[in-house]
Amino acid sequence: MTQTAFDRFWELIFAAITLNPQAFESIQILPQGFRVALYTTLLAGFSQAFGQGIVLFVNRVKPIRFLLSLAIASVLFVFSVLFWGLSTWFVSWLFFDASTPYEVIWSLLGLAYAPMIFSFLVALPYFGVAINVILSIWTLLAFEVGLHTVLDVSVWRAFWCVALGWVVLQILQRTIGRPIAAIGVWLSNTVAGTKLVTDMRGIESLLQAGPQQIFSSIYRTGNTLNNRDDRE
Repeated sequence: MTQTAFDRFWELIFAAITLNPQAFESIQILPQGFRVALYTTLLAGFSQAFGQGIVLFVNRVKPIRFLLSLAIASVLFVFSVLFWGLSTWFVSWLFFDASTPYEVIWSLLGLAYAPMIFSFLVALPYFGVAINVILSIWTLLAFEVGLHTVLDVSVWRAFWCVALGWVVLQILQRTIGRPIAAIGVWLSNTVAGTKLVTDMRGIESLLQAGPQQIFSSIYRTGNTLNNRDDRE
């Protein structure tokens, strides 16, 4: 029976986390490598969404909608990774005359997101931002190792493919990607059942308003009971 990449899923994940070049070679050789890359990205997206779940709590999203919101966030995360792979493939074709199929770039990038499975740690107070930065750099390094290994290019060439691909992605997101981003925001709000407040100032306002609303509700309830007692 032929062994597939999915049969070695966790082995490939841990190898990618340790920046082992053999992981990126294996995902190209073994069957179902594309599937492993997709599931790795989904796990990373779900972990990141879970780590940022405080936003859903603050917005008082109901439990079932909370889970659906995590699922939608994971899918949207995968689409963002797909576009980064596409921009990297375009850069490699335009500047480096590489005839590499997009599927190869995508499978390398998807597996390179293995470190982002620990994204749930961004929820840790004080350390969340630093952890997010470390995991992002870790992912960049893993992607560079994959390109360097599989495409058999120099380290610097792999670095510029990754860097320029990321720059192109940022430009696209801020131009023609705005309508797509708006659809993503609309979908997230629809699934959550409310217009999500995601900026830090808005979240702080909700946190400050929460206890006041509770005390106000208790105060109104107390007045109602007192009025009933007086009438009796």
